[in-house]
Amino acid sequence: MTAIGRARSWAAAGVLLIGVAGCGLVPHASRPAGGGPTEAKITAHEAALTATEQQHVEQYWAGRGIAAMARTDRSGAFVQPEWDKGGAIARTVGRIYVTGAQDAACTATAVGTNTVVTAAHCVRTTLPDGSSRTATWDKNLYFVPGYRDGQSPHGGFTVRRVHMAEDWQADGSDVAMLEMNPAADGRSVSAVVGAQKIAFGAKPGGSTHQFGYPYTSRVLHCEGPGTQPGDAPRFLRIPCRMGVGSSGGPYIVDLDPAGIGTVVAVNVSSDAAYSYGTALGPVAGRLFTQSEHP
Repeated sequence: MTAIGRARSWAAAGVLLIGVAGCGLVPHASRPAGGGPTEAKITAHEAALTATEQQHVEQYWAGRGIAAMARTDRSGAFVQPEWDKGGAIARTVGRIYVTGAQDAACTATAVGTNTVVTAAHCVRTTLPDGSSRTATWDKNLYFVPGYRDGQSPHGGFTVRRVHMAEDWQADGSDVAMLEMNPAADGRSVSAVVGAQKIAFGAKPGGSTHQFGYPYTSRVLHCEGPGTQPGDAPRFLRIPCRMGVGSSGGPYIVDLDPAGIGTVVAVNVSSDAAYSYGTALGPVAGRLFTQSEHP
């Protein structure tokens, strides 16, 4: 593991752009096994497949889970300013709720017809031995796009499958693509809230926006130049910090006035000066394709 450690969120040439059909939008430790990141083994984990399982997750969070966690959210004195410009950001970025050792939440973003991206460590809990493969899969995965002040303005979505690298704790592999179940009326997550663009292999540089819910009642925002750490080429860093709960949040470039941009990384850690994100590369591209076309 590099110096860019990851904490559990508890209380190149040829940039590839993927489109969303019918939405008018274009979405969003040690080295990996094999000869490089492209060859990393990937895995899919079934979450809520049946109608009964989906109903259980819905009832769990709607019944008490979200409200209980909202009581611990900060409603002011944010570490970064809240995003107050509305637009697509206010619909596509949201919270991903999970049950691991306890209930927890991270940040996630709608990036495909039926795909949401977050950090891998947000949906798996590492055991004391530290192994990627023995980490437990979290349960009750539930995405609330546009979460604000304890409310779910666009409803919530259960997760059908989780797609990630088997060695997800390797540098550049801490990313998960969540294959979403449709809403109760049969619409996909993108049909309800839209989707951000997503790029695999984008080069750092220029203005980069970070969004996250570091246990706050509203999505926060900061902006700065995106750079590549010299000792960690599979990461992207921004000179701003948010804290626990912002893991999985998107780093977005080319953000337009309507709130649509391109996700190029997901937040995984921070130090005294920077937030660090897993740069989306070939592995993330494979995960996205697997989620969109299971």
